[in-house]
Amino acid sequence: MCIQVQQITYIHPDKEVLFQNLSFSVSKGQQLALIGNNGCGKSTLLQIISGQLQPCSGTVLRPSAPYYVPQHFGQYDKMSIAEALGIDGKRKALHAILDGDTSIVNFNILDDDWNIEEKATAALNGWGLGTMSLDQPMLTGMELQETSVILMDEPTNHLDSQGRNKLYEWVKKCRSTLIVVSHDRTLLNLLPETCELSRSALVFYGGNYEFYKQQKELLLSALQQQLNEKEKELRQVRKLAREVAERKDKQNVRSEKAAPQKGISRM
Repeated sequence: MCIQVQQITYIHPDKEVLFQNLSFSVSKGQQLALIGNNGCGKSTLLQIISGQLQPCSGTVLRPSAPYYVPQHFGQYDKMSIAEALGIDGKRKALHAILDGDTSIVNFNILDDDWNIEEKATAALNGWGLGTMSLDQPMLTGMELQETSVILMDEPTNHLDSQGRNKLYEWVKKCRSTLIVVSHDRTLLNLLPETCELSRSALVFYGGNYEFYKQQKELLLSALQQQLNEKEKELRQVRKLAREVAERKDKQNVRSEKAAPQKGISRM
């Protein structure tokens, strides 16, 4: 397994329980759309899986640090693009070596990634973000980090139509383990599996968002039919109870009429 979530619970400081004793696993290369009602904890769960947030109890096992694309980019406003993309250390080591500092520390940090700047430039150009603002760089890092696990929280929120189309094409080609939280139906339908988060479980559906909707409609229809049958049974029971009560009342009336009348004495 690539990711194992074991009995995790998360409770807000205000004592609200988001989810409790939640367990599931994600296999290597599995790609999922994570959906659920607003406020159910989808973003919180992504942060826990990424290691950005600790659960109140339980554990998360993962082979390597996932590449996490958060919903809000405000925490990167004071960072350079290289810092936001996680390549600042390698760039500094590269330039230190080029400037003559050949210490083993710099070579270890660079890790033979001599063309890191060329890859960064190519990734930025590929996304059409050569002049991008600081609230948009995180998506390009997916092509730079070559990580095996990618977590994305509403990744299309800050993209224009061209950027969204570029993301769609990237998802189609992606072979990494991928978990995506989004309200973008087009993006959700590109993912082969859908999972729905609730307080006590993560339910997996073997299909994209449209398949999930169909399955939910079938489930709701079946539940509605069961409810209708229960209501029908309840009406029949109530009708039978009324009939029994009416027969009993009629029997009581007949019994009263058939009872002998007591004589009245006169003085």
